[in-house]
Amino acid sequence: MGRAGPVMALLAAGTASASAFQLEARTEAQVYQIRAWRGSSPEEPVLLPRRRIAQYLGLTGYELVTGQDLGFESSLRVFSDFGLPRGEAARIDGVRSEDADLLYAFVRYGTGGFEGRLGRQLYVDVADILAFDGLRVRYVSPLGLGAEVYGGLWVKGAGFLASSVYQPEGTRESDARRLEQGVPGADPTLTAPEPVYGAKLLLEDLEGVSASLGYRRALVEGKTDLERATAEARYGRGLGVSAVAGLDFDLLRPRLAQARAQVRWDGERLAVSGEALRLSPVFSADSIWYWFAFAPRDEARVRVDFFPRGPLRYYVQGVGSLYHTELNSGLRLAEVARESGAPPSYTAGGSAGATLRLGRFRSALDVAYRRGFGGSQLWTDLTAGYGFGEGPFTLDGRLSGARIQDGFNPLLAGNFLGAQVWASQALTRAARVSLVLEQNVNPFTRWDSKVFFLFDLKASL
Repeated sequence: MGRAGPVMALLAAGTASASAFQLEARTEAQVYQIRAWRGSSPEEPVLLPRRRIAQYLGLTGYELVTGQDLGFESSLRVFSDFGLPRGEAARIDGVRSEDADLLYAFVRYGTGGFEGRLGRQLYVDVADILAFDGLRVRYVSPLGLGAEVYGGLWVKGAGFLASSVYQPEGTRESDARRLEQGVPGADPTLTAPEPVYGAKLLLEDLEGVSASLGYRRALVEGKTDLERATAEARYGRGLGVSAVAGLDFDLLRPRLAQARAQVRWDGERLAVSGEALRLSPVFSADSIWYWFAFAPRDEARVRVDFFPRGPLRYYVQGVGSLYHTELNSGLRLAEVARESGAPPSYTAGGSAGATLRLGRFRSALDVAYRRGFGGSQLWTDLTAGYGFGEGPFTLDGRLSGARIQDGFNPLLAGNFLGAQVWASQALTRAARVSLVLEQNVNPFTRWDSKVFFLFDLKASL
């Protein structure tokens, strides 16, 4: 019997699994109201109550086979809105009183420079954020050269445990209600499966340079719904000069959709950057906005960050924008734009701010101002927090103020004020409860109150 203990321990060690699991759960209770756009007036606004319970459950597994990089990741959201009866939700396209959304759930395997993912997954690049059910395979050689391919069904609101969060804006999830009512123009293809596929050529960390060339296409009933080409490049090797650039080219209607280029110099106490952007909305070809609401914006930014010794950090930024918005000359809106006296498509302004950290206390102040196309805006934001670190209690606050003079919407004029308090208490090393109170005062929605209660649980097994 004296030898049995060591022998059993040795056998147990030899057969033990290296698998590890991480469980994260969050429960949110949300109480607030939003303003109704119909049956409402500026003098007598109608506020719609929202009483939501949302639960998030995430489960991640590592090394499911001992010695192999095999695991899975998943995130499920279940919600119910007690302030929106089911009958009322049925009258609004895409609105649900209760449902479940599988945000992502995929199995991952990696070895050497190879990585594969199978299941519902998110794909992020310079074009947009995509969610699809399918397969993604990626390989990068020791020389830094590689490629990836992916394909599957684009996640839409009509799919199994689906969420349309990552669908292009401008289309309804379903036209079932309008089809039942015989509404002219109702589209039966909105719930049709939408295959999507793409590929990229990759260059990773070759003398500090990473780059990619990509292609993506989506189809609805055999017709192209989205077709894009992308290019991205990065350079950086610590302090000194770094750069990043990317573009998204729309192949369906040949034109540049998105672009960004930034050059930055980082020193030990000073950083300077310059950035140029082309920003425009990303729509599906099924959306009417894709054909009639293309209004890109070109923007340039220059920023200086200063971080001397001590608890303070500072920054200052200048911004200029050019709006490519063509207004119908016969509309009152175009006349208002001409009478504003400012250049009809330009805005200019800037921002400045500072951050402070003293032990477990931190604070930040930001001030931004812009004037030109559409009016003027002055924003001030002050945040402060205490207790971050090993302490069980944390308290955060935010005060925001804005002075807005919108040249096109007379309701968006005046002073907008907001305040928020976020208090958290750690119950254990794995559990925390939080209470968030928010109050907004403005001439648009008058008084807007919000209350959020959160319970977070994180455990590693």
